[in-house]
Amino acid sequence: MRWSPTLLLPLCLVTTACGTSAKHQALVERRSAIRLADEERELGARQAYRSKTGFQATRWGMTREEVLAVAPGAVAHNAWGDLRTLGTVAGRLAVIDYVFADGQLAEVTLHFQTSGAVRGNFGALDELLTLKYGKPASRSDSALDAAHHLALVQMANNLSEASANYHAARSGVRPVTPPVGSVERQWEANAREDVTLAAIDYELQNTWKDAETELLLTGRQEPGQRSLTLQYQSVRMKPYLSKELAVRSERRKVEQSQEL
Repeated sequence: MRWSPTLLLPLCLVTTACGTSAKHQALVERRSAIRLADEERELGARQAYRSKTGFQATRWGMTREEVLAVAPGAVAHNAWGDLRTLGTVAGRLAVIDYVFADGQLAEVTLHFQTSGAVRGNFGALDELLTLKYGKPASRSDSALDAAHHLALVQMANNLSEASANYHAARSGVRPVTPPVGSVERQWEANAREDVTLAAIDYELQNTWKDAETELLLTGRQEPGQRSLTLQYQSVRMKPYLSKELAVRSERRKVEQSQEL
């Protein structure tokens, strides 16, 4: 019996499609198995991880029980199981928060109780941290930013005025309008006001980083309110901490919506 070509073609297409589908499914399963193996390997490595350095006697990756063993007096202070205690760091009383991601220590934040101007206290801590970790990786000072902005505005206005006066002297004709207009003068007045305000309302930030830890020192002063914090964060645990904080944020939104 001879098979007609018109009958063989659909049969070949079906056979080819089945073969391709089977290969694709096998590839998907293989990729899933590799991904699962990688995730299990990473999970095991992370759970076993304990850093060589950290904050005081704690090490990144520690469980709550391990942290409690080296931070006596710490107690749970929120629904997420983070720990809090009081301590003295660099001669200053501080509230110390131990933050966990997937049950492992990922961040320690110190909230200092300080007297006097924040800038002076910030500078003292900056010196100590620089001695230990070296020059800051970045610096930020809103008061300096305001001063730099004023300097740029003044420079622009002075150049504009000098250029207009120069061309007027060359032509012998005085300019009909002032070299620097009211808008530019208002910009300069606003910039001066910002500099004056920045003397009592400012924010300072310095960062450091070593192989296992990122540090963020923040000082904030405004009328009637002052804050000085130092945050230690694990480089290894940072991705898990970001996910943890995102989950917490979403749950808070849900809880707040349910309260309305």
